[in-house]
Amino acid sequence: MSVLFVLMFGSLSGAINAQTAQEDAGLSKILNYKLPVTRNGITITKVAAPFWQSEYPGPVIDVSSKKSGKTIVQAYQSLRKLDAPVACTVKNGIYHPWSKTQNSVINYYTITSVEDYRARKTVKLEQYSISEGDSITNVVYASEGLCIGNLKDRQIEFRCSDVDENPQEFQRLGEADKASRLEQWLYLKCKEGYDAFIQDSTLLKTKGVKQGVIFKYGEVGPHGTKKAGGY
Repeated sequence: MSVLFVLMFGSLSGAINAQTAQEDAGLSKILNYKLPVTRNGITITKVAAPFWQSEYPGPVIDVSSKKSGKTIVQAYQSLRKLDAPVACTVKNGIYHPWSKTQNSVINYYTITSVEDYRARKTVKLEQYSISEGDSITNVVYASEGLCIGNLKDRQIEFRCSDVDENPQEFQRLGEADKASRLEQWLYLKCKEGYDAFIQDSTLLKTKGVKQGVIFKYGEVGPHGTKKAGGY
């Protein structure tokens, strides 16, 4: 497993433990998992992954980080159906997977389209031996051309092109959902005593919330801070 993967997603065991405690919110014990999502009255199956994609994930969300105190945001009890809005009081701070300030995030989630593949022959994929008929499920793009997916009971990391551009060795199961829109969510611990979900775009539109900056890889800061490294 690459250093990049570890830096991006942190402790996988921590994420899995958090998921175990959150099953009532519709979360699974495995890293990437399928779940039904209803939008505009239509329910389709998506894949959820507990991270934000890209080498430089964004946005950086500055929730009044220069002021002590708390902010009330409008969130949802579940991201599956956006039919149960709740007020959620959260700590002021920087909200981003790389944030080192105090905040109220339990975890970050990406909701994206389903990608499953079946091996047409026995092959080697990175350091993994893939047998004919094996399925790699819930494939999600990570960063720098790398994907992660489920192989039996474990997670594997590999170059996306080795699977999705290699029909001689891997068959895609189902049609590609080209119209699917990626969603990014934050799972929050609310002062009110419950947990709730808020989409990144919704949090950014909250009064007093502004977009922060990326200083360099692995470091983010508040709104108005001068960027470094050309990012």
